[in-house]
Amino acid sequence: MTSYTSGQLKSNNNISSLYDRSLDVYGIRLVASGAVGGAQAVPDAWVYKTARVVQLLLDKNAVGINQAAQERFIKNLSGSEGMPLAGFPVAQRIGYGGKENYSPNPMSDEGKYQWEGLPKFLNSYTVNDMVWYRMSGLPSPPKGKDDIGELTEHLLHTFQKEALRGAVEGSYDALDTNNTNSELYDAMREAVSTGAFGLEGYGGSLDNDADFTKEVTVKEYLYLLTFGMWDYSEYWKGGSLAPEWSDSARTPDGVLASNPLGYKLFNDYIAPVLSKPEKATLKTMFQDNDQGAHGYVWDTSETSVIDIIVDQGILSGPAQMLKSLSKKILKNGETVLNQTIEYGGTEFAYDQIASFITIVTDNGVFTDNFRSEIKDSFPQHGAITYQEAVSLVGVANIDGVLVSVAGADGAYVQ
Repeated sequence: MTSYTSGQLKSNNNISSLYDRSLDVYGIRLVASGAVGGAQAVPDAWVYKTARVVQLLLDKNAVGINQAAQERFIKNLSGSEGMPLAGFPVAQRIGYGGKENYSPNPMSDEGKYQWEGLPKFLNSYTVNDMVWYRMSGLPSPPKGKDDIGELTEHLLHTFQKEALRGAVEGSYDALDTNNTNSELYDAMREAVSTGAFGLEGYGGSLDNDADFTKEVTVKEYLYLLTFGMWDYSEYWKGGSLAPEWSDSARTPDGVLASNPLGYKLFNDYIAPVLSKPEKATLKTMFQDNDQGAHGYVWDTSETSVIDIIVDQGILSGPAQMLKSLSKKILKNGETVLNQTIEYGGTEFAYDQIASFITIVTDNGVFTDNFRSEIKDSFPQHGAITYQEAVSLVGVANIDGVLVSVAGADGAYVQ
C-alpha cells in the first residue's frame, strides 16, 4: 500500500469539542477547529491549503529526495510499528487567530481540560505547533506572503521536531535532542558562536534550560536553517529575522559560510526527506485577502469486477480463466497510486502479478489489450462484445475459447 495517500476533509465528532473536522494526508492527521469558544470556524479552504503544503513538502519526485527515507518519515508521522513514534501518530492542529480567541484557552494546561475529549486526543497523538488561520498580529486582510511564512514555519516545526529523526540512516543519533554532543547540538553551537543564530529570545544560552532548548530552541533552529537553505527570507516580515537569524545566513551560500555544520546537517538529514515547495506554486495558492485556489486533490478509488487468464504453470499446468475477481484502483487525479486484485480472499498488488496474468474483461467489457488479441486472431471479429461472443460460442464454451484466443500467438500473457 502506498504511503502517499491523500484524504478528503470530513466531519469528525471523535476528536474533541474543539476540533470538528479531520483530513489525513501523507501520514499526518490535520484537525480543524469549529465555531466554538467564541472563535470562528477554520474555513475548509484553509485546511485544504495546509494539506496541499504537506504534499509539496513531501514530494517524492523532487530533486534530491531519498524516497525510502521519505517513506520512513511518513511511517513515523502515522505512528507505524517499529518507528520512533509507534502508536502515537502525528496530528497537526489548525485554529482560528490565536489561543486568545478561545475561551477557555485550549493551549493552557488548565483550559485544555475544559474541552470535552481534548485531553484524550492529546494523549493519543503527537502534537507540536498550531497552524493558525488569520494568525493574530498579522495584517488584516491577510497578505499572501505572510500566510506562506506562518503556515510553512509551523508545519516545519511539527515535521522536524516530531518525525524527522529516524528517517535518514544515521539521523536517529544525529538528531538526538537528549544528547548535547549530537550533530544537531554541534551545528547549533556553531551557529550561535558565529552569530548566525541569536539566542536573545531563547533564554540567551543553549545550556540555560535543557528542556526548553530541546523542546523549543531546537525546532526554531531547524526551521530557520531550512528557510535559509531554501532562500525563503522573503516570507519574513521585511525579509529579515535578524538578530534571531543573521541576514548573512539567508541563502545556502550564507549558511555554508557562517554555519557549515548546519549546512551539512541539512543536506544529510533534511534535504533527502523534505522537498522545497516552489515559490511560484505557493504564491498562486496564497494570494492577498484569502485569494488563490488550494490546488489540493484527494484520492479516489475505483472498484470493478474482472475476468483474467493466468499463465500456464502458475496455478497448474495449463493456462486458466479466473472469473469475477475484484480489482481496486487508488488514484490521485490521473495518477494511479495503488492497484490490487483480490483472489480467494487475498489482495495481491497488481505490479507483483501483472507479468503472469491477462485481464480479459473489466465489468463485462473486453479490455483494450485483450481486444487486440481478438483482432490478431480473428480480424473480422475485432469489434465483437463479450455478450456477442457468449451468444456466438455459448456459455459453456466461452472460457475455453477466450483462453485459446489469448494463446493463439504462443503466449497467453502479453
